[in-house]
Amino acid sequence: MPRRVRGKGRKHFLRARRPAPPRGVRHLQKLHVKKDDLVEVLSGVDKGKRGKVLRAIPAEGMVVVEGVNRKWKHLRRSQENPQGGRVQREMPIYACKVKKVD
Repeated sequence: MPRRVRGKGRKHFLRARRPAPPRGVRHLQKLHVKKDDLVEVLSGVDKGKRGKVLRAIPAEGMVVVEGVNRKWKHLRRSQENPQGGRVQREMPIYACKVKKVD
């Protein structure tokens, strides 16, 4: 049902809103690379670097490449790691920023 909005003594009607898409439903993007492919980075800080694809994430259109986009990950103390600390890990990059190398 349309909503009524006040305005200069006349009745104004707005169209009903379109329903939002359901949450949790994602479009899976078809990636041109897969796990264990050799790729080269096309742009960004790591431009020109080559590495093996460790993981592909089609729901986000991203890939994790060995030795590329390394960031510091801070770890909490746990039974496995009583000291806590920092570890460098490869973070995902968009698949459109890499090309497959033969």
